[in-house]
Amino acid sequence: MKTTVKIKQIVTATGFALAVMFGAPVATHYINVSSLDMISQAHAEDEGGYKQKGKPAGKGSAGHKGGAGNDAGKGSKDVILKGKGDENSDPLSDRPAWAGAKGGKAGAGGKPGTSGSKKGDLYGDLYVLIRDPITGVAATETINGVVYPKVQAYDANGALLVGVWIPRDPATGDLLKTAVVNGVSVNVFPAEVDFGRLSVARAPAKVTEHSLTEALSKLTVTGAVITLDAAGRFVITAGGVVTTIDSPLENLALYKAIANLTGTDRTISVTTTLEGGSTPVTYSYTIPDSVNIDLLKAGLLAASGDKYGVITLDTVMYINPIVGVTDDLSAVTYDRKTTYDGKFVTVLVKQGDGVTYIATQVNLYDAVFGGVNDTTTTGATDFATAVNDALQVLEFVHDNEVR
Repeated sequence: MKTTVKIKQIVTATGFALAVMFGAPVATHYINVSSLDMISQAHAEDEGGYKQKGKPAGKGSAGHKGGAGNDAGKGSKDVILKGKGDENSDPLSDRPAWAGAKGGKAGAGGKPGTSGSKKGDLYGDLYVLIRDPITGVAATETINGVVYPKVQAYDANGALLVGVWIPRDPATGDLLKTAVVNGVSVNVFPAEVDFGRLSVARAPAKVTEHSLTEALSKLTVTGAVITLDAAGRFVITAGGVVTTIDSPLENLALYKAIANLTGTDRTISVTTTLEGGSTPVTYSYTIPDSVNIDLLKAGLLAASGDKYGVITLDTVMYINPIVGVTDDLSAVTYDRKTTYDGKFVTVLVKQGDGVTYIATQVNLYDAVFGGVNDTTTTGATDFATAVNDALQVLEFVHDNEVR
């Protein structure tokens, strides 16, 4: 394989200069988050619109397009990536056959399958599913010998119907439009999982390999000091220059490599042939024992997504088989308070005159999460929460950073 890399020096990194995962707390004074007037809205308007925390723009209410997130998980690839069936198929669509056709109403499952061509859709009709919160495995049902995942049901207003999945036609396996809820027949709709920038997972394997090479070449520069930023992304300080690995593809490639480590292995590596060369070279990086692998994976996956998006358990469990990640998440444990309380970042805070902004250190647990801990359980759901929390931290810092 011919791969062009920016740094041709080959080293093996075995150390990691890391004070604390998110840096040492050095706040000059405590700030009550309720009194903060951050510049998030101004920055977000520059980005194309303000998104309120916990309610992504254009995604409905409890049944937002990103899915429920806390019901969730993974089965075999042919099961979890199965859609409605072959009805309403579109010869112009680039969706795989198992994705099915869109259905439902806006905000709850997309436009009807009869509304025209879907050509160009990415990951069309990968629906929010009923999942085991610990393993992430999708619940299934068998119809005429065919195994189908149970698709989470939403009502006409986009609200999630707890414990209700959309019934299927007993003859064809197609999703039906009504379900009996508390003895009453109601219209039900699916919700599609929103991948956003995570659609880079669709890139060919050679692109991912090149991205891993690029990332590892940066992490193994001679004399480099490697740390993690507030959201868990790699920061490299070398020769007085500080850079962050912020490429979605590079972060996704690192996520895949680390997530597929087995046993006690903490070394990721890639072997490639430099442009103009003939001898394969290897870039190898060892993650130190002081770094929590699960939190590192969460930060890397978050950095692969949209800053203003939401990553749910369905997102994680669909992306993993698509990108080639096979690790078991059932034993993951995550606690928001332990992770972020006492971790400080410097951001711009608007002062009382409504005009002046002063760089001020704030506690992430208070500033981003309002001092509220997560309530998810151990396992795949906990990992998804960790990923989404890292994403919210990334958004907060991006909107309010000192530039």
